[in-house]
Amino acid sequence: MLYFVSVGLALGYVLFSFLSALGVLQFVAARYRLSGLALLDYAENHTKGYALATLLIACGVLVFFGGQWRAILTPGPAGSELALLFGMSAVCALAFTLILASLSQQLRRGRSTPSSDDMGKTLAVGRGTGRLYLPPNLTTPVPAVALVPGLRSKKSSLILLARRMAQEGLAALVICPDEEVCTYPEVLSIVPAAISELSKQPEIDPQRLGALGHDLGGDLIIRAASMDKHIKALAALAPVLVAVPPSLDLLREMTYPQAMRWVRDREQAILRAELDAIAYVTKIAPRPLLLLYGTEDRVVSRAPVESWEAQQVTSMYVEVLEGIGHFDLVENPMATRTVIQWFKEHL
Repeated sequence: MLYFVSVGLALGYVLFSFLSALGVLQFVAARYRLSGLALLDYAENHTKGYALATLLIACGVLVFFGGQWRAILTPGPAGSELALLFGMSAVCALAFTLILASLSQQLRRGRSTPSSDDMGKTLAVGRGTGRLYLPPNLTTPVPAVALVPGLRSKKSSLILLARRMAQEGLAALVICPDEEVCTYPEVLSIVPAAISELSKQPEIDPQRLGALGHDLGGDLIIRAASMDKHIKALAALAPVLVAVPPSLDLLREMTYPQAMRWVRDREQAILRAELDAIAYVTKIAPRPLLLLYGTEDRVVSRAPVESWEAQQVTSMYVEVLEGIGHFDLVENPMATRTVIQWFKEHL
């Protein structure tokens, strides 16, 4: 039979272990940059995480030993009672951390979501739609790029990148495919439809068309360009290409609920395998292909460049940008400059 001595002492143990566990989780989040466990944003300042961890643990110690010192010095709960209290508190601390970290990330990303009032032009693209962004004050036809977001990820709209490309003199069509089309083989119709629509626009030079994709969108443009010679240059941002075993590192990029959905998304794994983009990379040559990754990407593995080099594929370039994760890549200023410069040079 369990014996907790008093309600006050039991609650004291619960609060002490809850705050201590919370502090340890924040230390781990800051140390290993696990944003899925972070109560605050530690990306720019890890010291903030260490400070919060220390504060939480110190508060737990002070509250417990300061308020329960008499009870602590008298016979109290045995090991079984303490194990129950500490275990329950640790579980509650973990649940609290995951929930609050998820809400915190949603708030931060919500503030960075671009406004829908963006002056883009809506086009029908196959069984979906697209937003076309044109450079201002056009006098002659300009090169254009079809932008394909992650097919099963709603994290990246590519709108900010498209706006920036338009400011730099490149037309950009952000594709918003119908969800029903994002299955194989229907998905293969997305890029040809976008390229066809771009070639019909009077403001666009049909001989200077490119494609850009993020995540599985990168896989799709590689597969599409292997069959469509109208695509003159490509940029694949963190394409999946190779299956990656799930690990705790996913919490660097996602909240816990997002990571669980990602791991359990069998349709995404099936679509990657059916696209089999890695087998089509060599068929794009001699057209230029840029593979762009971030050093902090924990969602995908980098492409097996060595095997392609052995096949003397010289039109493919791989660039890795420091300090950038999988989902940050499309809105990162350094990545944006790299992509724009790439298409300016090759279209």
